[in-house]
Amino acid sequence: MTPEDQSTMRTVHLILVRNYVDTHKLDVDVIHNSVYIEGELVLADAAYSGRKDDPVEAAGAARRVLNEIEREIRRMTTSTSIHFKLTNWERVGQRWVHKAGK
Repeated sequence: MTPEDQSTMRTVHLILVRNYVDTHKLDVDVIHNSVYIEGELVLADAAYSGRKDDPVEAAGAARRVLNEIEREIRRMTTSTSIHFKLTNWERVGQRWVHKAGK
């Protein structure tokens, strides 16, 4: 891993933490300026603006966080592409959709 890739990976971890994402459930890797995020997206309680037990509000909070993470990573000049492989969320078109049964 190049020093630039290591720096990008540290920055991506900071973005995740800043957005209240449990980084223990995710694997983040950077290869040739491409960011790969794999695993389960779990948010800390602070990420929820409303009631965490309400599925609609919880899904809305997760969508907001995913969009913000993607926006912040795209703003990085060192990142050329982002690849998400989440077990509980998937990108369908321009929207994030919660996978059934997760």
